[in-house]
Amino acid sequence: MVGVTLALLLARAPGLRITLVEAIRFPALAPGEPLPYRPSFDARNTALSRRTVATYRELGLWDDLQTHANAILQIHISERGHFGMARLSAAEENVESFGQVIENAWLGLVLLRALRACPNVTVLDGVTLTGITPGADFVTARLERGEETFELQAPLLVAADGAQSPSRALLGVGADTTPYDQVALVTTVATHLPHDNIAFERFTEHGPMAVLPLPGEGRRAVVWTLPAGQEKALIDCSDAEFLSRLQAAFGKRAGRFIKTAPRFAYPLALTVAKTQAQPRAVILGNAAHTLHPVAGQGFNLCLRDCLALTSRLLAAHREGRDLGSFAMLQEYEAARIEDQLNVIRFSDGIVRGFSNSLPGLTLARNAGLVLFDLLPFAKQPVARYAMGLNQ
Repeated sequence: MVGVTLALLLARAPGLRITLVEAIRFPALAPGEPLPYRPSFDARNTALSRRTVATYRELGLWDDLQTHANAILQIHISERGHFGMARLSAAEENVESFGQVIENAWLGLVLLRALRACPNVTVLDGVTLTGITPGADFVTARLERGEETFELQAPLLVAADGAQSPSRALLGVGADTTPYDQVALVTTVATHLPHDNIAFERFTEHGPMAVLPLPGEGRRAVVWTLPAGQEKALIDCSDAEFLSRLQAAFGKRAGRFIKTAPRFAYPLALTVAKTQAQPRAVILGNAAHTLHPVAGQGFNLCLRDCLALTSRLLAAHREGRDLGSFAMLQEYEAARIEDQLNVIRFSDGIVRGFSNSLPGLTLARNAGLVLFDLLPFAKQPVARYAMGLNQ
């Protein structure tokens, strides 16, 4: 999602040519077909901040995206079995919404359709990257598709190929990875009550659980954090058994869970590249930083990176400067590092803070939630942070 979005942002510049290389085969974009799941554009859902929504609106894509998106008007935070609770309201913050929840598969279809309509973008899918060689004026990428081997040259290579990034490895850049020993089980459910545009962040004994509103009266996305190894039983069990166990873990705040889609699971880890700027290459998206899904900040952080990189590349293009200038890429990284580290610390701190069941810490957490709920002036900076408006 990050690489395609960056390509769309850059494609607005006349005379700038972009080639997007992807290892998987993109789905056929035939209208009316079920949403196809592929890596990146998969069964997950993404909470788009107001800043992210505004970006897609500027690209002219929001009308198409909105048909599979749902606004978040309230955020409800609580810990299962304890008294603490806090709420954020879009109306109280004088905003239309905190953001939108969208299905990744639909986001992927809309972005790819837009990309294929750009005359200055070439899409090469089903292609494997086998080597990267930076040079004085160009970086050379060695590629394979079936039995065919070929090379591409460009002044700049952007590596946005995920947490396990082959590009990052080929560039010789290491990454610090801290496994959470958790997985995110994701699915779509229906409840007997309408969702009323409320996003729940519920902390359970095993980890955070998000229940997010989707288009449809009682349709909701579930992101359930579990200890690694516990997901298989919940994926393989009957729908009735899964709904019963989900209800027991989440409680009754969202109503009764009455229907579920198939379940999928994804391992969770914090991965941070040791550097993001290299001669004629920049590391972006989950290749630069992969976060825990708690608080839904990962993709929105990546999109802010895209905007910062785009502004520098478009300025260089207008002025005839080198798009792969190492100094410019280092400047980009320096400009983004504070926001990145703040979000990384915030999400990691929530996961670790709510994973500790010491009685004193549990009491402090819940007292903190109550205090936060009672202090309106404390909510505004958190709300702006969630909406991506603090940068």
